[in-house]
Amino acid sequence: MNKNTMKKMIISNKVVIALATAFLSVSCSNTKRLPPDEGIYDSNAGVNTGGAYEDLSTIPVPALPDRDPSLNPEDADYQTLAAYTVYFGFDSFSIAASERTKLEEVANYLKANGDVKVILAGHTDSRGTVQYNLGLGERRSLAARDYLIGLGIASSRLNTISYGEERPADSAESEAAWERNRRAEIGVIR
Repeated sequence: MNKNTMKKMIISNKVVIALATAFLSVSCSNTKRLPPDEGIYDSNAGVNTGGAYEDLSTIPVPALPDRDPSLNPEDADYQTLAAYTVYFGFDSFSIAASERTKLEEVANYLKANGDVKVILAGHTDSRGTVQYNLGLGERRSLAARDYLIGLGIASSRLNTISYGEERPADSAESEAAWERNRRAEIGVIR
């Protein structure tokens, strides 16, 4: 590399860093804290954080795991493990302590049925934009996936998908309906 090329690379790297810093400072200036909730598991950190989270729009979506293209979420049996559907709080992808026992039962089922794979389908209520809800649904499915991996289930048996608000469990527009729609369903694939 000659000296001029090296200078241009340094200048362009400085510009990229300056733009990234400006973007982050604007994004972070609009953050807000969600109310604390005891006993919440944060799959991003892998620890109980006590529920102190920034606004979800400022949290980057984690890298998506490799998906098995041969698995079709439409072919999954969502009835077998329907009793273990995991429910989430408003605007949250954290797994509450009360929901963890469901995932522990799913892990036991998977350990007893070594040939089974599952689709973890994330859902949201109807509030928020389509794009935001797809991202939140993905975070919910990934949180359930991460928790199952922590319980000893191989990641190759766990696939995720987000339906966002598109497949409500309850189509009413009420708090009770929204609570039923904020979920991660587990679909069995044999």
